[in-house]
Amino acid sequence: MSNGLENKAFPFIHIVPRPPKPRQAGLTVMADRGMGSHRLEDLLETSADYIDIAKMGIGGWRLMSEDLLRRKIDRYHASGIKVFLAGDASEAAFLQGQSQRFFEAAKALGADAVEVSSAQAIMSLADKCKLIRMASDVGLTVIAEAGQKAREDWTESIAYVLRQIDAYRAAGAWKVLIQAEGVSEDVDRFKSEFVLGLVARHDVEDLIFQAKDAHAQLWYVSNFGNVVNLDVDDHQVLDLELLRRGIRKRGIFGLLGAIG
Repeated sequence: MSNGLENKAFPFIHIVPRPPKPRQAGLTVMADRGMGSHRLEDLLETSADYIDIAKMGIGGWRLMSEDLLRRKIDRYHASGIKVFLAGDASEAAFLQGQSQRFFEAAKALGADAVEVSSAQAIMSLADKCKLIRMASDVGLTVIAEAGQKAREDWTESIAYVLRQIDAYRAAGAWKVLIQAEGVSEDVDRFKSEFVLGLVARHDVEDLIFQAKDAHAQLWYVSNFGNVVNLDVDDHQVLDLELLRRGIRKRGIFGLLGAIG
């Protein structure tokens, strides 16, 4: 397998291979928290080959002009990066009865996908599945989120979380994003048993795990390998790619395994 780095510096140093984009698994989802054009250009110059999907996060897109948002989406597309709009402000659209209009506007602006979440809004499972079908009908790919912000207790019943994932997938969600809060963030210890329970029922390629700290990233890659899909911040993209390729925090055995 090509390691995808033949045109990079020091090509004679062998490291763990990765399939080139477009990848079907081992996706790096990068959170764009409202960065401007100059910062975006700097990021793409160093890391475009290692970002599969840009997540326009925290509802920051609601504060941008349509022109800026279109230009950013076009720039991502030019680098082979898909774009999806995270769920924060879209939950407000749901509460205001504007979901259909929101999905149509997102598609018109060039977004590839949207997140259907209920991290902050009160929403039934049936409502979320209806939104998944609604977004799919206008031609958007859907990433459904499981989890709650600022609450750890959503992980207490793995059976119910698994039921949610089943329902999201049946409704047409492409992948399910597992919220970090309550799993690896704002907890006394990382809930590895919960994550393993999810992967015991669902293929790891069908899930995206938020992993915003180095310990969580190391755990996911060490346990599931390079097929794991991770949602990280923009400054973590290169660190994660190095980890995936056996250079960062995995020891010399990762490097030796890549030689040949």
